[in-house]
Amino acid sequence: MTKHQKPNGCFVGFQRLFSGLMAVLATIFLIIVLVHLTYTVKIKGMSLLVVAVSSLFVLRYVWKKVKRKSSSNKEVIKGIFSDFLRTISVFVVFSIVMTILINNTQHNTQIEPKKEDDNKTEVVTTTENGNQIRYIVNKQYWKDFDRNWHKMDFKIAESSVAKSKKNRRNYRYTRNFSWGSFYKHMADHDRTLLEHLYKSFDKLQKEKKLNRRKFAELIITSIQDIEYNYIKSTPCDGTEEYPCVGNVRLGIFAPAEFSANLQGDCDSRTVLLFVLLRKFNYKVAILNSDEYRHSVLGISLPAQGKYKVYNRRKYYFVETTAKGCPIGYLPPKVSNTRYWDFVLVN
Repeated sequence: MTKHQKPNGCFVGFQRLFSGLMAVLATIFLIIVLVHLTYTVKIKGMSLLVVAVSSLFVLRYVWKKVKRKSSSNKEVIKGIFSDFLRTISVFVVFSIVMTILINNTQHNTQIEPKKEDDNKTEVVTTTENGNQIRYIVNKQYWKDFDRNWHKMDFKIAESSVAKSKKNRRNYRYTRNFSWGSFYKHMADHDRTLLEHLYKSFDKLQKEKKLNRRKFAELIITSIQDIEYNYIKSTPCDGTEEYPCVGNVRLGIFAPAEFSANLQGDCDSRTVLLFVLLRKFNYKVAILNSDEYRHSVLGISLPAQGKYKVYNRRKYYFVETTAKGCPIGYLPPKVSNTRYWDFVLVN
C-alpha cells in the first residue's frame, strides 16, 4: 500500500474507539484527582487553581486528538500508539503532582482540632495480665513553633501518680536542702513511671518523621501549651493572677503528677521536660534564678539567642510557661543571664 492509499476502515474505526476510550479514562482520572485534592487533601487557593486549569488544557488536547483524520494505515497505528502514551503520561504526571501536593499539604497545613476534640481528661480501666489498671488519659492538642498541629494522649496509671506523690511528699526537708537535689530525687524516681508518655512521643516522631531538633521542639511545645498554674505550699488566697493549687508540699508537682493533672508552674514543667528529653538522649539542664524566682530549662542544641555555658557546653534557655517561646528566648523581665544558675545537669 502506498502513502496515497486510504487507510483500512476497520483500522480507522478501532483508532477512534481507542482514542475515545483513552480520552474517557484520562477525563475520569483527572476528575478523581481534582475531587481527592479538593475534599480529602483539602488544597485550595492557587494550588487548586493551577491544577484545575492544567487539567482543562490537558482534556482539551486529549479530546481534540479523538477527531483527527489519518491518511494511511501507518498513521492509524502511529495514532493509536501516541494515544496510549499520551494517556499514560497524563496518569504519571498528575499522579506525581498529586503526591507532591499531598506531602506538602500534610507537612504545612494547619489542621485545627474540632471543637468536640478539645483537650479533655478521662479515666480508662484496662485489664493487663489479669489485673485491672486505671489510667488517666489527657487528650492534648497543640501547635509547634512552625504552627503545625499535633495531638497525643498523655497517659499514666493512677498507681504511678500515687507513687510519684508519695515520693515527693516523703522527701526530707533539711538544713542542707537544695532545689537541684530535690529535682533529681523526683526525676530519678519518676523516670520509670512515664513509659506510656515516652512511647507516645516516640510514635509521634516516627509518624511525623521529625529530625532531632524538631522532635525536641515537639516535646517542648507540648508542655508550653499546658495552662499555667500557681502551685503553692500555702493555701491560695484568691489574689493569684492564674489558677492556683494550694497546700502542695514544697510547691511543686512531680513529673508523673504533673503529666496526670496538667497543673504546673515553672519548675513542675522544667523537671518533667528534663525527664522526657533526657530519656531521648538530649543534653539538658535546669536553671533557677533567686532574683527572678523562676525556673527554666536549658538544652544543648544548635540555636540562636541566650545561653549559659556549663563544662564548656552551651545550654540555650527554654521558657516553659508560655506558648511559642523558641529555644534561646528569655522574656525581657528575666533576661539577665547573670541571675541564672545551673541546679541540675544530666
